[in-house]
Amino acid sequence: MKKIQRVGIIGRGAIGSLYGSLMQKSSFSSFCFIIDTKRKERYQSTPLFINGEQVFFPYEENGHPLDLIMITTKYAGLSSALQQIRPFVNKETILLSCLNGICSEEICKASYPHNPIIRCIVQGMDSTYLQNEVHYTQIGEILIGAESEDQKPIVQTLAEFFASLHIPCRVCTDILREQWNKLMLNCGINQVCARYTCGYGGCQTNAPHHQEFIDAMKEVKAVADAQGITLTDEDIDRWITLVDSLSPNSMPSMAQDICAKRKTELALFSGTILPLAKQHQIEVPVLQVLFDIISEKEKTFAKA
Repeated sequence: MKKIQRVGIIGRGAIGSLYGSLMQKSSFSSFCFIIDTKRKERYQSTPLFINGEQVFFPYEENGHPLDLIMITTKYAGLSSALQQIRPFVNKETILLSCLNGICSEEICKASYPHNPIIRCIVQGMDSTYLQNEVHYTQIGEILIGAESEDQKPIVQTLAEFFASLHIPCRVCTDILREQWNKLMLNCGINQVCARYTCGYGGCQTNAPHHQEFIDAMKEVKAVADAQGITLTDEDIDRWITLVDSLSPNSMPSMAQDICAKRKTELALFSGTILPLAKQHQIEVPVLQVLFDIISEKEKTFAKA
């Protein structure tokens, strides 16, 4: 497997900007943000600041095939992103979807069935993007893993690449289980905080929405079990401990979207679990209520 030398990022939001800045800090210059003409004009005319310092990223509309493309868009932008990257893809280009949930890799495979598409989780970062300013204190980590033997050398190459840039990366032996485990947390904490427009404090131990947070995770666990993915009560306990350790006033991304009247990633959370629950004839009343309430909130955004 050849070394990764040329990289593209599509999606210059909180996560994409974070990774772009880390690449620049490591003096890795062979990367670009893949964008369209209108966005390029806007980005080049409007300064971007990361942690108070102005940054200058390279932007490309068309170019030669790249070794790696990191997809850091929101879920709503995934389809158009997959079309936009076509000039930068050949059969060896690795695609790394940094979206939440468990389904974005399958969507990528539908568009690029012959490319290496590696399952990935990005977590632990606190990057926020508001009015052309990005702030972060924690860079978190990337989790990657192979779904088959032939992907193992690619995963190792990715791990070595990120290590060379001092970007924390961990290789998982069962990446699909890890994605489900993270999905279980998101279906609980993201959706419950979005429903009540509250911070993590609303779901911490002895808080008003603590039990709803737990019940949502338990419903995901039941569906995961039916899908052959083993999640445990210990996993749930670890997420409870994690949430208890977070700043009570800080909000997960979905609650931030609700406050900003933006479309959320609901399709990646309850929107993924509900059809699977129906298929397995599993009752998921908490997830259904969360889906219905957040959907109604989003409808009012469209009218605003």
